[in-house]
Amino acid sequence: MPSIDADTPLPSSEGITETSSSPASPVNRQRTPSVSITPPSGRTRGESHGLTSAIGNIRLSDTNGRATLSPEPRRSRNGTPRRRRSSTGAVEQHDVADEELPDDAFHSPEFQGAFRDAKQLMSSIQSVLGSSNIHEAHESTMRKLHEDAGRLAAFEYPATRTVGFVGDSGVGKSSLLNSLLDTKGLARTSNNGEACTCVVTEYHYHNRDTLDIRVNLFSIEELQDQLGRLLQVYRTFELHRDEITDAAERQDMEANAKVAKDTFQAMFRGRLTDEACLIRESYGDVLDRLTRWASDARPSPLRTYHTGLSPQACSNTLMELSSEPASRDSPATWPYIRSIKVFLNAHILSRGLILVDLPGLRDLNSARRIITERYLLECNEIFAICNIGRAATDEGVHQVFDLADRARLSNVGIICTRSDDIDPEESIRDWPGRRARHIEQLLEYIETTNKEIEELKADIEDYEGADLSEHERRELAECREDLRQASIRKHNYDFELKEYLITTRNRIIIDSLTNTYAGRVTDARVFCVSNTIYWQNRNARKSEAERYLHLSGILQVRKHCISIVANSQRRIATQYMKDQIPALLADIELWVQSGARTASEERREALCQTLDSVERRLRKDFASRAFSRLARGYNEDFTEYVYNNRHVTSWSRSAKDASQDWAGWHHSSYSAFCRNFGDYCTPKIGSRNWNEEAMDEMVSDLGGPWEEMCGSLQERQSSMLENAGEFADMAIEKLEHDSVDSLTQALENRQSIFLAAIEKVNDDLENNLRILRIKSLSGLRSSIFGKAMEPFYNKCNAEFGRGSDARRKAIIRGALSDEDLFTKLMRSLKDSFRTNSEATQAKIQEATMEYLRVIEGRFDLVRSENVARESEQDPDFRLRVDQVTRAGRETMQRVHQVI
Repeated sequence: MPSIDADTPLPSSEGITETSSSPASPVNRQRTPSVSITPPSGRTRGESHGLTSAIGNIRLSDTNGRATLSPEPRRSRNGTPRRRRSSTGAVEQHDVADEELPDDAFHSPEFQGAFRDAKQLMSSIQSVLGSSNIHEAHESTMRKLHEDAGRLAAFEYPATRTVGFVGDSGVGKSSLLNSLLDTKGLARTSNNGEACTCVVTEYHYHNRDTLDIRVNLFSIEELQDQLGRLLQVYRTFELHRDEITDAAERQDMEANAKVAKDTFQAMFRGRLTDEACLIRESYGDVLDRLTRWASDARPSPLRTYHTGLSPQACSNTLMELSSEPASRDSPATWPYIRSIKVFLNAHILSRGLILVDLPGLRDLNSARRIITERYLLECNEIFAICNIGRAATDEGVHQVFDLADRARLSNVGIICTRSDDIDPEESIRDWPGRRARHIEQLLEYIETTNKEIEELKADIEDYEGADLSEHERRELAECREDLRQASIRKHNYDFELKEYLITTRNRIIIDSLTNTYAGRVTDARVFCVSNTIYWQNRNARKSEAERYLHLSGILQVRKHCISIVANSQRRIATQYMKDQIPALLADIELWVQSGARTASEERREALCQTLDSVERRLRKDFASRAFSRLARGYNEDFTEYVYNNRHVTSWSRSAKDASQDWAGWHHSSYSAFCRNFGDYCTPKIGSRNWNEEAMDEMVSDLGGPWEEMCGSLQERQSSMLENAGEFADMAIEKLEHDSVDSLTQALENRQSIFLAAIEKVNDDLENNLRILRIKSLSGLRSSIFGKAMEPFYNKCNAEFGRGSDARRKAIIRGALSDEDLFTKLMRSLKDSFRTNSEATQAKIQEATMEYLRVIEGRFDLVRSENVARESEQDPDFRLRVDQVTRAGRETMQRVHQVI
């Protein structure tokens, strides 16, 4: 694997063509013949003075000082963009809402136009329904219709997709998220260099100008568990440091002990004044004391919710929550925090995304690492973040792909930061051939233009301050215009050089990464970005900034993230336009017709009897076994296909055999694998994962049955969905000849909404079972097997001195020989499956009860005398409602033609 480092020459890649044509030679000025007007030809590499001068004027990677928070005005989806103004008047700046959208059906202008028309229609209908005081009556039907119209008018895309950004500290992850959110300085790094990005931070959308923060704390039980592990690591090193002879082992143990010590100091600052007490007293006594201290220092629930924050206040609060306090006598908050949620009005979030800032998988705090693993299993898309200079060899990226392989994930991409960190002179050396010649040519143009600018400035200085004739004034004006044109040329040459360097290196890096991770990532999921270029040009005049913003790569990442939600949001928006709005229109029509009393009393009485009969039949059908015993059927499938295929004795024997293979390794290698919880790589042994090898026979035995179970579950789901459709169809068929068209239309729309809700529940079950399979049949650290083995690895890591190697091997062999390990795993799997099946049945029953409640409400629009009297109160109002509803039907017909 080739090493790509910021300070290491990049390999030649002659196959890459120049992305931009060579500029024309600088234009000659007649008044300054002393300036070279043609780039020197045949220059040699030794002629470096001009190049050095030109390079000195180019700074591709300016480093800024402390970032100040500068939230960018943005346009809400229903509002008008807010433009910034300078002291000299309006200045049009880049607006993220105007960025190019993904090329898909959902983001097409036609679909988005239809969606806007539909929302505008709901706003109009809400206004008409509120034009009479009828809707003010608490129990009135019009009140409910008015509220429904308002809810549909305020429709917002729900958060349907989660994108996780995982990377080690210092790779620019927080800066990347700030750029994607278009809010500078929101997520910041520690002001004292200490680790502060270990807290998972989620970014959610809300349509308000202020920001909110919600903090999710660890429970006392979770804190006690973490303290116990940290204390054991610390005591083991401090009590046995003289017995550790292996250098690598000592380095690992010392690093882990330092993490434990730093965490204790952060949690108990002001109370832990004597660290010797951590090893002087018994383990149990020390753990009890630390747990009491943690209970006292754990933040109050009142500090877990912060609302109405300005961007600067939000940034400051996040800093306080995630880093060390200014006072060295106050405990830190971050060790008590599981995760943080930030709610803000960011364009990228408004599309239905949740962005998650995740610590790297190399975090030495095992609790934090496990949290990251669990998040990654549930993310719809994962980006491994790394510095572009070390992209191909970045260990953090490798670990993300390793986890993805073991969890059978195929949704991983890579974002390389600091794409602007590239030097022209080094690039000339590293890219021989035409690329080097092209860079030299651009540098020559820049040098020539610089000389021209200096000459012009000198000429202008000669003219200024003196009494000038008319001819001289014209010459001065010409000089100033020439200077302006030369400056523009210089700026363009600077950009072309910067663009060429960045895009060329980006292509090299992307090709290298797609080769390194061949079959696991495509170039469509690899991005190179510069947060520096983005923020240096974010507030500039739009006409000047656009090319730099595109060069930054941030716009492309934002576009890709938005494309992730396209399919799910299109389904939601289509249901909104095809079912939810027509259903409301049908309800309003029933209200209008109820007051018009167009049917005879006898016909109305017969219709009410039919409605009563249909409602009783629906309640009976949906109380049948097909709906009331779903969980039982699911659990029976699990038992038949998976649980009854357990072969605990054979699995345990296979795991023991695997441990015998490892027992032949050198003691230092065996110890290293124990310290890394069975997942490690050495030059001699290679990459191995003990958990996976111990589970190999179990996974092989259950893989096929699991797929068969999922197939049977899908058949049950399809049958249940078909039954639900038939029950609803029956109701519509019984009413087709006896009721008005509006009622039939209302029932059809409500049926579609109901069936979509059931499909959503089925999809959730499928996703939950996917995650359950990973947790049960993989060797991940956070899996059931991984957590079951962790105490044994910890026990091995506490062994030192004479005979420790044999004791470690006996511990692992004993753990894997015990059939109870696999017995408990299967019981845990069974319990988790039952929890999922019962939750699914509860959701189906909830959706069914909601459907029956809605059907009852629709029927009441026809059979209730109160509704009829309400509709008769204000004939003029009823006429207005009728007119806007008819117009609404026409609008929705046009909308349906588009979608």
